[in-house]
Amino acid sequence: MKKTPNKTIGLLLLMLLALFLLSIDRSMLLSKRIFAESIEQKVDRGRDINILLMGIDARPGETTGRSDTMIFLSIHPSIQKAVLIWIPRDTRLDTPIKGSYKINIVNFYKGPEKACEVVGKLLAVDVNYYMTVNFNGFEKIIDQLGGLDMDVDINLYSARSNVYLHKGRQHLNGKEALKYARFRTLPNADIGRTQRQQRLMTALIERISQPSVMLKIPVLLPELSKNVATNLSVKDLIYLSQMGYLLDTNNTYTQTLPGTGYIDRYSGASYWIVDRQVAASVIRSVLNGHRYEVQENP
Repeated sequence: MKKTPNKTIGLLLLMLLALFLLSIDRSMLLSKRIFAESIEQKVDRGRDINILLMGIDARPGETTGRSDTMIFLSIHPSIQKAVLIWIPRDTRLDTPIKGSYKINIVNFYKGPEKACEVVGKLLAVDVNYYMTVNFNGFEKIIDQLGGLDMDVDINLYSARSNVYLHKGRQHLNGKEALKYARFRTLPNADIGRTQRQQRLMTALIERISQPSVMLKIPVLLPELSKNVATNLSVKDLIYLSQMGYLLDTNNTYTQTLPGTGYIDRYSGASYWIVDRQVAASVIRSVLNGHRYEVQENP
């Protein structure tokens, strides 16, 4: 196991959360938990905070769409650390939903609450909160930031979307960044896409951290308002934004959910097969400094 703590994710999370708070609209808060326990009360009781973050394809204001990106955030206030587990979209379900065994279909057919339930069973934890980000607004947000500079690890050619990228350092516009983040091909397919999304997040935080770019943040608010939804209350969001230790990125770790790539010889469908015992202990393992090498073997 290799220790590779991420140095950017915690700060990015807090900056995006701050942006979200500035753009908040009552229509974005879809929680039915009127009398539910607040995050502050959970922290006072020594409870962990688990939030499912999903990047989806949906119309503005909708929360049901295929979750092309699924990240489980587990905050541990008692030790002032946090873990982000990237869950491959091809992770195989034990039982199908509308005929599909892939985890990315859960939100589309059953909504974010069901997605929280499924991820909770997978990782053996309770997941009560979610935040969805619609990809429809992603391109505009990147363009409004002036694009991203990053090292592209693949040659990517898509005549359909008119995106052509070569390996090496490049400046990407919104369409190119989205295509890069969602591109999947063998031999590493879904896991390769997860790794590219992590690289993109690193490039995004580098871009947002630039003083000249920070002045553009107010321009992002309308897109955030249209394309972000959550069941976290305003009070919960404010409380989360005040967890200053998350700004120390040494306290925030990332890990792709360990598993094995598999292609069904009859249907040709690719899956990510997760060891349930490993999944149930992965959060604690990462908090204790362990890292799992993840490589897809289709």
